[in-house]
Amino acid sequence: MRFGLFMEWANRERRPWREMFEEGVREAVAAEEAGFDFVLLAEHHFSNYSEDPAPLMAALAIARETSRIRIGTGVAVLPEWQPLRLAEEMAVVDQLSGGRFIAGVGRGFVPFEQERFGVDTSHSRAAFNESLEVLLKAWTETDFTYAGEHVRVPRATTVVPRPLQQPHPPLWLAGSSAESFDLAALHRMTPIISSGGGLAGVARQIEAYRAALVQRGRTGETPEVVVQCNTMVTPTDAEADAAIGPIRWQRAGAGALLSSNVAGGVVDPPVDTSAPDAAFLETFFAGSPAKVRDQFAALGAIGATHISAPMAVGGIAHDLVMRSIRLMGAEVIPALRGLPAPATV
Repeated sequence: MRFGLFMEWANRERRPWREMFEEGVREAVAAEEAGFDFVLLAEHHFSNYSEDPAPLMAALAIARETSRIRIGTGVAVLPEWQPLRLAEEMAVVDQLSGGRFIAGVGRGFVPFEQERFGVDTSHSRAAFNESLEVLLKAWTETDFTYAGEHVRVPRATTVVPRPLQQPHPPLWLAGSSAESFDLAALHRMTPIISSGGGLAGVARQIEAYRAALVQRGRTGETPEVVVQCNTMVTPTDAEADAAIGPIRWQRAGAGALLSSNVAGGVVDPPVDTSAPDAAFLETFFAGSPAKVRDQFAALGAIGATHISAPMAVGGIAHDLVMRSIRLMGAEVIPALRGLPAPATV
């Protein structure tokens, strides 16, 4: 099993951006020191729900402060990008990081953000598919052209520099639809899925991906799957209560963002406190190292191979995030390295 830190710079308290960003860089450095395998960086725009509008620049900043940990986008929202520009910039990050880049991509899920880039959300899947095709051609072909409905490269084009990793960086794909799993199987992409539906929901998604692999003739392979798990490791279960307020805000903020309830770049939603704290916290991976270790082991038993752990959820305090990273590195990760690999397809 592999472990990563997911970062999105939620700015609930509307702090100075540079101060908050530099804390995130220190968290990434601490994750490398603690034995984490990767860092994923979100892409969001135009609100304090997540202030990471330039994930490739953030990736480069982290690459400059680290030497081993892999750094990826989690994810680059393809309909919002000119794909040739994205191919170039991802190649540059891969080169300057020494071949540590992970190209995480997705279709996006926030109309509020996409509409402000002029994206027709009713066509976002088609635009995503075409952008992905161009991204792959840009890394693997020379003097190529492309004629799509949404993306066009009318003149022979060769992208330089090429990525350091050949033929291209690992491709990860956010999504849990049948179409996403089929695309992942076709292009040998690693799916990034949600843990929001609990173990049963994760198991359904993994089985759907395995079925897609079979349909694409990829039998005999051991599938890799990344599971997003909001995580807070604390010395005792009781101390996880410190995460409740920020996590409630993050969930409410996501709802506000999806409803386009944003004013002046701020989401400031009423926070639903109807669910009891204990019951609410049980929907997350929060508590003592032993508790979180058991939760991750249960995911491994149903086929998860990578854990992507948002820790600064809703702007949880930096010192608590640093403590969580160190506890996870010392008492969770070593115990799970030896989990058996999932069964082959």
